[in-house]
Amino acid sequence: MSKEELEELLAGIGEKKFRAQQIYRWLYKAGVKSFDEMADIPAGLRDVLRSRCHISKVVQLDLRRSLSDGTTKYLLKLEDGNTIETVFLPETKRNTICLSSQVGCKFTCSFCASAPFGFARNLTTSEILDEVLFIKRENPSSPVTNLVFMGIGEPFDNYENVMKAVRILNNKDAFNIGARKITLSTCGIIPGIKRLEGEKLQVELSVSLHSADDGIRSKLVPVNKRYPIKDLMASCKEYTKNTNRIITFEYILIKDVNSSKEDALKLASLLKGMKCKVNAISYNLIRAKEHKEPSPPEAKAFMDILKARGIIATHRKSRGEDIDAGCGQLRISRL
Repeated sequence: MSKEELEELLAGIGEKKFRAQQIYRWLYKAGVKSFDEMADIPAGLRDVLRSRCHISKVVQLDLRRSLSDGTTKYLLKLEDGNTIETVFLPETKRNTICLSSQVGCKFTCSFCASAPFGFARNLTTSEILDEVLFIKRENPSSPVTNLVFMGIGEPFDNYENVMKAVRILNNKDAFNIGARKITLSTCGIIPGIKRLEGEKLQVELSVSLHSADDGIRSKLVPVNKRYPIKDLMASCKEYTKNTNRIITFEYILIKDVNSSKEDALKLASLLKGMKCKVNAISYNLIRAKEHKEPSPPEAKAFMDILKARGIIATHRKSRGEDIDAGCGQLRISRL
């Protein structure tokens, strides 16, 4: 429930609004798993809550920790038996959770390990919040500072539940994570970008671009056939104009597909004058996929062309690749 929904429920049973703030703190700051743990909530109210409400939870099925950088990938079972993967990325100055938003994905991007397993259902708001609560409990000495919706699924295909979760994650009485520390990543769902524009939330928006050529992008990101680059760029420009926010364009460098000097020149031309930055990463190996990563000199040449033409661009080092936790490597797993 949103805090307002909880206040409404409490008012309906004759309770004061401040109880909602108490309950929120127990749920999201203390991370309790039952109403019995809410020590300053009257026993009678706890009984009513128990009869009307449910505190959901996920169960860890597996854990894999990278020996190279400490990235940890969790295989989590939801209450209906479905599974998702959630990744925790600890660093010196920040600790990030990579969140899943769906069980599976409909969008069949060619470089993504989730694609072959199809789509099962959306995650509920509760299940998205459970991912964060679980990571917090498992890593008490590493406070969560950043959230990225870059795990399994397309956040804008589960818009209502994702945005409700975002508002609770941002709520000062709940997780109190700054909006600018929350990133939503989309494969280019234009209606979602337009809806986000009206939310009045300073969250970060990332768009998976991966090519400035419609033909190539349609092979990599099939949704491009529905929302081609021209329309997508128009939507992104409108977003930056009306929100005054920078858009990050994600770009996976794939050898002999989108990493040539010509590809870089096309990308620089496409983004010229836009309020944006490029976040590039070399392709992470996925079993049963034929793609390959470019050589370091090829990747550097690509990035140099962007920078020389005034595009703010970073070639990000992959994390957790040795445990299949890197970009594009998450999937619906079972033991």
